[in-house]
Amino acid sequence: MSNDVWRPGEDKSPEKDNEFMLESYEKGSGEHTHVHEDYDPSQPMSFEDIRKLDEKYVLPVYARMPVAFQYGSGEFLYDTEGIEYIDFLSGIAVNSLGHSHPDLIETLASQADRLWHTSNIFFSQNQAMLARALVEITFPGKVFFANSGAEANEAALKIMRAYGQSVDPKKNRIVALENSFHGRTFGAMSMTGQGKIHNGFGPIVPEMIYIEANDKDSLMAAVDSRVCGIIMEPILGEGGVLPLDPEYLQLARDIADEFNAMFTLDEVQTGMGRTGKYFTFQHYHIVPDMLTIAKGLGGGFPIGAAVVAEKFTKVLGSGAHGSTFGGNHLGTAVGYEVIRTIESGKILENVVKMSTYLMGELRKLAKKYPEIIRNVRGMGLLIGIVLPEKMEARDVVKKALEKNLVIGRAGNNVLRLAPPLIVRKQTIDRVIERLDALMESLKREHPGK
Repeated sequence: MSNDVWRPGEDKSPEKDNEFMLESYEKGSGEHTHVHEDYDPSQPMSFEDIRKLDEKYVLPVYARMPVAFQYGSGEFLYDTEGIEYIDFLSGIAVNSLGHSHPDLIETLASQADRLWHTSNIFFSQNQAMLARALVEITFPGKVFFANSGAEANEAALKIMRAYGQSVDPKKNRIVALENSFHGRTFGAMSMTGQGKIHNGFGPIVPEMIYIEANDKDSLMAAVDSRVCGIIMEPILGEGGVLPLDPEYLQLARDIADEFNAMFTLDEVQTGMGRTGKYFTFQHYHIVPDMLTIAKGLGGGFPIGAAVVAEKFTKVLGSGAHGSTFGGNHLGTAVGYEVIRTIESGKILENVVKMSTYLMGELRKLAKKYPEIIRNVRGMGLLIGIVLPEKMEARDVVKKALEKNLVIGRAGNNVLRLAPPLIVRKQTIDRVIERLDALMESLKREHPGK
């Protein structure tokens, strides 16, 4: 990334005259039958009131945990009663710099005071600057901006298919991994190698082939001249925090070259420093043709992106794809500040140091509780604790929450740890104490497991 002194939103725009807005609206005038004017978002409602409203008005597509958080600070969350929790999930690897990071708050507030949205009909300084930064920390190419990982993967699917069509109308197959996860929109869902994600929606996007992760023979058998793209997560997230072997990734790169297919890495969860480098592929010196990013890119603000290698930047022309909100002024300002903060705060160094310490402490627990912890795997600050096959990870996550510890699950029997990249040793020590107590209670509940 260039050593620019520019920071998004730093030049104060001229004073704005909002008098016309004040004149057009007098508090209490008109009818406001659908808005409770006494509602103040900064004042917590009771958990029961929140739960009742949610159950009445929110579509029930989430299996929620029994807590509502009111605010956060660094590695900690606080519920509606002010009770503190250690956050070792980071909104599922999203809040990369922790909660309420002052630099992100300053950037977002400054940009919000200037400009929110203008659409992609117009040029955007923030978008151009973030695109340059992303290219500089990845590989030569260009960037498409979206609002989420699923949207970034939808763009990737269209680009892989469009490239295949430019070569041969029969070149339309996508090779993906079993137990992968690429999102819940239709194209991204179709690339996801999980039947439970597909079920109930009728036929998925055709010409999808799913192969077993780290199985070289399956990979070689699946790819031929009809394949336009190969997509993989370098560490399967929902598939159990399972890292792909470096040799397997290299083989995928080589086979994609051999059969003139695009090699895409989905680093939505693993990217933006979570593994100790900006992106996991950089550990292996393997460069993809396309890279999808989201989650940690915005540090909690919704933004996604697809970085496309130079060779493929002309596959889609004007009008072939787009997004109303993708690359908006707010998201790209925050995304740029996330990268600037990662560099100025030496965040990657902290990830490497804290990962080494955390992994060591978790392996000590594994030796202490071999009947409960069957394996500890992952990379950087994305770690999976493998439980016995018949032990439901969701139940263990609930028990951790009762100990004021926020963790997640990855598959049926794997606990997922994804703390903020700013995590400190003293916080890790507190987490290990709670996990120790949790494992002890599980040992008593499941003797001989």
